[in-house]
Amino acid sequence: MTGLRILAVGAHPDDIEIGAGALIAKARELGHPVAFLILTDEDGCGDRRRAEAVRAAAELGVARRHVLFAGLRDGHLRADAAVVDRIRRLLRQHRIAPDVVVTHTQADSHNDHVEANRIAHAVFRDTAFLHFSVHISAEPDRFSPRVFVHVTPQRLARKDQALRCYATQQPRMDRLDLATYEAGLGRLARLARAEGFETSVQYGTADALRKSVGLSDSPFHRFWQPVVADGTLTLLYGAEHRLDPHEPPHWRVAQDVLRQAFIDCWPPPYPLRETYANTDEALAAASAGSVIAMGDAASNQITAKLSGSGRLAWEVTTDGRLSDLRTGSPLPHPHAGYVARVAGPFLDGATVVATAATTGAAARAGMELLADPGRFAAAAGPLGVLDHRPTAQFAYATDPATGALDILDVTEGN
Repeated sequence: MTGLRILAVGAHPDDIEIGAGALIAKARELGHPVAFLILTDEDGCGDRRRAEAVRAAAELGVARRHVLFAGLRDGHLRADAAVVDRIRRLLRQHRIAPDVVVTHTQADSHNDHVEANRIAHAVFRDTAFLHFSVHISAEPDRFSPRVFVHVTPQRLARKDQALRCYATQQPRMDRLDLATYEAGLGRLARLARAEGFETSVQYGTADALRKSVGLSDSPFHRFWQPVVADGTLTLLYGAEHRLDPHEPPHWRVAQDVLRQAFIDCWPPPYPLRETYANTDEALAAASAGSVIAMGDAASNQITAKLSGSGRLAWEVTTDGRLSDLRTGSPLPHPHAGYVARVAGPFLDGATVVATAATTGAAARAGMELLADPGRFAAAAGPLGVLDHRPTAQFAYATDPATGALDILDVTEGN
């Protein structure tokens, strides 16, 4: 992922660093061009706060020439025609045309923050948006982030250095604990500490938003971002009769869990489509893009194609066991399965995420892992492999009584 032009818009100096300092640091680490636009000056100390903002931006890797000031009055922001025109002229003067605008959420009690959000949406066209919160005025019950950036120790150090540049604002910033707030955001994404961002997209700019999701550090996005490369993903589920009719409907619950995860975590437009595996529609989907193949080779034609082409390391046999295709040996676990992320068999650049299991309980465990990869501490090993390789696969076993999942074997796969 390269070349996202990012503009961060803050109502006041320090807002960007508070809400998006780690995101800016990560974007600069990745080589994305970043500019700042600060909308207001504070009466009586505008020059001092501008100087603080320039120093803070530099700590995050943003040069002085890329820090713009609109010079509007603190406390009196309004998304009216004059303000929109003024900002557009300023951006044209500096030749700034962003792909992604990072700015305030509307879930905020500060009037300037809410107006900054409205101004940004009024100024820009053909733009995707990431919306951050400022902890001292945030309204968490209305804030619904989907993209999360891990506040790693390295990014925290840069963010702290940037915030320390604001000597005039320390009492205000310290009124509530930022670390506690970011730890709460991190829990939403299975991260120790994070910045969170709501998403919105103007018509025709879904591609920029998909690329911006690549900035997310949540385990869910790390797993699925390389798969949803073209913006669509089709879940192909196998024939129901392959599952024991006396078992609880684990397969149906598993589909619901994965579907809800995409609804909750993926920015619109919603990418997941669904159909039965053994249809012409399923074959067309696998020939046109990435798919999820749920079920064994006997119940899912895409799984059968993967197995026949040597892409899979495991298979569920007709007698209900998980077999290692490399050795021909069955794995001695009654509730076992595999998850594979491998190259698609029909289209160059497409990906298949395949999962099959020996029992309904094991099938559900595999799909729950796909829905919430960060939940299973035991899965850290294979997910680490998947973070660095587009293809990898692993076998697992589960305890139906507790839902615990253990990794049996990992291969980097095809």
